[in-house]
Amino acid sequence: MSFQNIVEEIMSTHHNLLRRELPKISELVKAVTAENADNNSLKEAQQIFEKVRSKVEAHLRDEETILFPTGIALECGGTAVPTEMNLLERLHEMEKEHDGCGNALAGVCQTIIDDAQASELKEQLLATIEVVQEDFVAHVEKENTKVHPMFIELLAARS
Repeated sequence: MSFQNIVEEIMSTHHNLLRRELPKISELVKAVTAENADNNSLKEAQQIFEKVRSKVEAHLRDEETILFPTGIALECGGTAVPTEMNLLERLHEMEKEHDGCGNALAGVCQTIIDDAQASELKEQLLATIEVVQEDFVAHVEKENTKVHPMFIELLAARS
């Protein structure tokens, strides 16, 4: 599979899922927190989720506007997308972000399980987070084991 085919599949499947589900989770976390207004750990979980969401959205932007187009251009014999960013450093940061966001989301989920009162909203929220977590595992695996090594090779070949 070519670099372009892999990243197009990642964007159409995994990135689209995140763009669809993260706003839902934001609304559901907000609603569950409101249902449990006196629970400070849920307020903190809501703040953590919003930071994770912001980080994921910035991560997707960097991939879609710089890293993926650069890899596609290099694969086709073109030149890298102009950027001030050190691409290898950013790639390593992204792998750390994969771990950090996955861990933070798991922590938010555990707080909701432990501290939110039983309700239909809580169950909806947990089900939506589960969809994202399951997809995130496949998404990260593709990027860390396929996309990133291919990208590094493409950059090395350019040098």
